[in-house]
Amino acid sequence: MQKTEQNNLATKRNKNVKRFPKELIFLCVFLLILVALAAGYAFWMMTHSPMNSNNNLHILDRIEWQGEPPSDKYEHLKLPISNVIISHTATEGCTTEEICIYRVQTIQGFHMKSLGWVDIGYNFLVGGDGQIYVGRGWHSQGQHVRGYGAVSISIAFIGTFVNMEPPVRQVEAAKRLMDEGVRLHKLNPDYHIYAHRQLSPSESPGQKLFEMIKRWPRWIPDVTQLRLLGNATLKFVTRAYWLAQLPGKALPPLNRPVNTVRFVLTASPACHTQAGCVFQVRLLQTFHIESSGYTDINYNFVIAGDTNIYEGRGWDQSCETEQDQFSSNKLVVGFVGPSDSNKKLALELIELGIKWGHISKDYTLIDNTA
Repeated sequence: MQKTEQNNLATKRNKNVKRFPKELIFLCVFLLILVALAAGYAFWMMTHSPMNSNNNLHILDRIEWQGEPPSDKYEHLKLPISNVIISHTATEGCTTEEICIYRVQTIQGFHMKSLGWVDIGYNFLVGGDGQIYVGRGWHSQGQHVRGYGAVSISIAFIGTFVNMEPPVRQVEAAKRLMDEGVRLHKLNPDYHIYAHRQLSPSESPGQKLFEMIKRWPRWIPDVTQLRLLGNATLKFVTRAYWLAQLPGKALPPLNRPVNTVRFVLTASPACHTQAGCVFQVRLLQTFHIESSGYTDINYNFVIAGDTNIYEGRGWDQSCETEQDQFSSNKLVVGFVGPSDSNKKLALELIELGIKWGHISKDYTLIDNTA
């Protein structure tokens, strides 16, 4: 009996000896998993936490520059983004934080109150003080260049850089911001840079800054691919750009979506450069107001030989008839020069109007250019 108990005790000891290495292995594996998780978390924090960002990059968020909240929701960006559009604000510059904050606040007020946007249009602004001012940030679509908000990040240099270059610290801050965007996985490592003027008829970002941008390695002269991404094959010239006069009185709105589109000839001589076409459009407005007695240029859009589309009364206001009435359900497109070269653009304009909900899908076309 005693011998049997001794044998049982020996057997238990042998089992414990055999089981101990297994428990040790499980413990080691568990500890290795914990170490791996801790290392992974530490790496994630290093690459995502703003506390570990470039010490030379100082970013002021919206609270710091006392930005107003957006008036409505805006669409989110799908990150990472592959395109950066550089603009200038066409305002006075700034060299101190106090003045830069004032500039950013003024720009936000202009965008929201005068242009009717839901917020400041840029994703980021760069001050002459070498600091970054957060506009819509990395995650929200901007309104910097119409048609490209969903496929790009906008960086606006505070100031006007037609005849002067931005200070070195302003340029370096913009470059560090883009580097930070790559580090935070907001920008693709192979992102491209474009100037505002490459995508719309604008002076922005100013000739001097544009000349600098063209020397940056990531600048792309060909905008074809970006236009396809933004579905923006049309180039619009706004009223502000062609220096339109203000209407003599408030204009009745269009009832959108309109069910009729009319093409008409303007009887103006053909033009082939933007300067020449701007001149012709301004002459048209003057003639309509002073000679024909209309309240404003009497076209919603004017298509000219420089392949640009000039904003007249736009998508929002009605045109007038000869009987001093308003055509609230009709969009009028005027052609400067031969109709054949302009008609293709006009049809693309209609497609865009349908896409944006301004023109009915079953619209009627009245072509008075034939």
